[in-house]
Amino acid sequence: MGAVMASLAACSGASTGTATPAATPSPARDAAAEAYVALIHNFWIEEQSADEASNGKNLAARVCLGVDPPGTPADLQLVDPAACHERAIALLATHQKFLGDLDRTPAPAKFLPDDQVFRAQIPKTIADLNRLISATQSGGKSAVLQAATAYNGDMYPSVTDALNDVDPSVRHP
Repeated sequence: MGAVMASLAACSGASTGTATPAATPSPARDAAAEAYVALIHNFWIEEQSADEASNGKNLAARVCLGVDPPGTPADLQLVDPAACHERAIALLATHQKFLGDLDRTPAPAKFLPDDQVFRAQIPKTIADLNRLISATQSGGKSAVLQAATAYNGDMYPSVTDALNDVDPSVRHP
């Protein structure tokens, strides 16, 4: 009979001295962090669109930096000032919009170091892009490459590392 009682107690859910785990609540949504991550994610999507980058190709890298594919040594023959001008104009608009969006979107505490990188570097990239646009109007490939290299130096790796910290769902080179 003792075995029957123990079996009934086990089946009925009556306490047998072992604790049952309590349901753990799901973590609270952090709307501010979600908005900030979305801002960063959208900036990168717009950056890639302005670069005309997809499937391992990057038009801006080819026509401004003379690299094709990205990561290869520069080839001055690939630099195309007129095509670079178009890419630089598109990138400038993207960076200006991003800087304005940053001003309207407070960074959550966990992203403050990355936010400081964006706020320090994006104004530099805007100045670099303005110089690049000027260089493209002169038509000189060397001047375009030099200005594009300055932009690239202010963007990579500091901005891309900060992008990776905030939005690890996308790998930023």
